[in-house]
Amino acid sequence: MTGPQVRGLPGAQPHWDRDADVVVVGSGAAGITAALAAVMHGRRVLLLSKDGIGDGSTPLAQGGLAAAIGPGDHPSLHEQDTLTAGAGLCDPAAVATLVSEAPGEITGLAGRGARLERTALHLEGGHRRKRIVHAGGDAIGAEVHRVLHAALLASPVEILTRCVALDALTDDRGAACGVLAGMAGDDGTLDTGLVTARAVVLATGGFGQAYATTTNPAGVTGDGLALAARAGAELRDVEFVQFHPTVLWQEAARGQCPLITEALRGAGAALVDAAGRPVMAGRHPLGDLAPRDVVSAALQERMAGGDGPDDHLWLDATTLGRTVLERDFPTVVSLCRARGIDPATEPIPVAPGAHYACGGIRADMNGRTSLAGLYAVGEAASTGVHGANRLASNSVTEALIAGRRAGDLLGRVLPRPSGGLRFPSAGPGVHPAARPVLAAAMSRHAGVVRDRTGLERLRRALEQAPPAGRGLDLATAEATNLHAVSLLVTVAALARAESRGCHRWRDETPVTSAERARHSVIRMDRGQPVLDDRGQPVLDETMITEMGAA
Repeated sequence: MTGPQVRGLPGAQPHWDRDADVVVVGSGAAGITAALAAVMHGRRVLLLSKDGIGDGSTPLAQGGLAAAIGPGDHPSLHEQDTLTAGAGLCDPAAVATLVSEAPGEITGLAGRGARLERTALHLEGGHRRKRIVHAGGDAIGAEVHRVLHAALLASPVEILTRCVALDALTDDRGAACGVLAGMAGDDGTLDTGLVTARAVVLATGGFGQAYATTTNPAGVTGDGLALAARAGAELRDVEFVQFHPTVLWQEAARGQCPLITEALRGAGAALVDAAGRPVMAGRHPLGDLAPRDVVSAALQERMAGGDGPDDHLWLDATTLGRTVLERDFPTVVSLCRARGIDPATEPIPVAPGAHYACGGIRADMNGRTSLAGLYAVGEAASTGVHGANRLASNSVTEALIAGRRAGDLLGRVLPRPSGGLRFPSAGPGVHPAARPVLAAAMSRHAGVVRDRTGLERLRRALEQAPPAGRGLDLATAEATNLHAVSLLVTVAALARAESRGCHRWRDETPVTSAERARHSVIRMDRGQPVLDDRGQPVLDETMITEMGAA
């Protein structure tokens, strides 16, 4: 076999051990919800959080929760908008679950004490109705996290913070039965140990840090996706990376950059070029509220065409007035003012940034994956809800639904243990010094628009990434995981010879295939990503893990 491989992490000797019925990896909306649901059934639940509780993407969400609860709206309309945005790759059953259960999740959150605005709903891109439930104007993530965190601390869930899941442990059947984990010291050293469990739930979020500019926090490094790949789980549609059109641009900024919520455009703000001309005029029937892939591509085209600087344009919200901005969008106003921008009097400089992984670990809406004992929820999972392009504000809603359903399932039944304990194979890893170069290459060649020459160049760069040359520490684990997800995105993108959703070939050539849309499914074969694009269903009955009564 030739070409770059998904590299194993350098070996490490475990020094401690823990045991639980269910280990949940991740402390965002999906992970906390799964843990709370499982523990309510009497399960012993251990939650691992790489940083502190709430240092992931959930608290940063500005838009809201999509749910058809307004007058004149209906789940079928929400369903249609989701399917349209997904460009032929949504799983209809998963979408039906999302839209039918979304209103109940809103009620459940309110029952936990969430302060939600459920009458003056917002409008966001791709939606034909106002159906975005928000909080604090543009601080829905912070409110969702507040109530879930309080419930978590009041529950019997055991919590380990600054604990990163490194690799899956498997039993004699090859089923996941725990994780190799590391407690991170202040200097990035890892004290490794074994966490055994009858079920592993991955809720680790996406992999925005694989790119030079992203809305994702520093710790979002694709850990769950890389772990699942090395364990042999199937991955699906990972080439579909959604770029948010309006990330606050700052000269020479790298890594996490602030998001400017789409709801601002829903309220009337407009994207403009250097001459003040509307960017989206005549580009799409929904104008500035077109799906994110359309808007991001339009921005990229205008920047490349000389209608402004080559790295940003502007979002003009001055017509909204200071009162509306400060009342409805306090987070945006604060972010802008901290950088010397007054959005009430001047346009906001913006550019597309890596935002959300529409693909991920192949799973159903109960979190079940192709690997027995392994479950995935939230952004780490590909349930089929988002298809080729996520509809705005569906993500936190999906995280809550899938997390609850996975936790309830594991509360009722757990996989049968078969005995034995297999450790992951050690590998060369990737040196942390390679991260900036690879992130720049990802943004350049696997960003908003792509071409075969660039992707092949990216694949060669990944193949030449230097090995770790050191023991296993947090920086090495993150660099190795980012290398893995970058390779998976590259392989899948090269294989999809069409523009679809947020995977776009430069100059729109070739265009979206007129044939039936196909999923891309990747499996590992001795470290080599092998692509199967036969377009299988989300999960057939033979793939669902054997479950037994607890």
